[in-house]
Amino acid sequence: MLEDAIIAALALNGILCTAALVWLLRRAGKRHDSEWPAEHPANELPDKIELTYLDIDSFGRYPVSEICSIMAEHYPAAYERYRTGRMESAERLQVWDACCAIHDARFEIEELCS
Repeated sequence: MLEDAIIAALALNGILCTAALVWLLRRAGKRHDSEWPAEHPANELPDKIELTYLDIDSFGRYPVSEICSIMAEHYPAAYERYRTGRMESAERLQVWDACCAIHDARFEIEELCS
């Protein structure tokens, strides 16, 4: 009987410790995601599109206006969230990279066809 109580107490302790660890890791991950662009300002994208951003290079590769037109064409819902500043930084970088890849593919196709 005493052994069963000790095993139950240890199991409960293990479950509580695991739950606390998961909660702490999730909180730390969210904090890191929210602070990530501040740690790497060279990779930071504009939070929303404004006319002043249309001539700025994106990562030094393409004009923002070209990438935004691709985003509007291929990812209309994401483009609307980006335009209004409601897109998370991780999603913004992922969509931006996908649009840059589409831009590269279009350029390569134009070269092959000419």
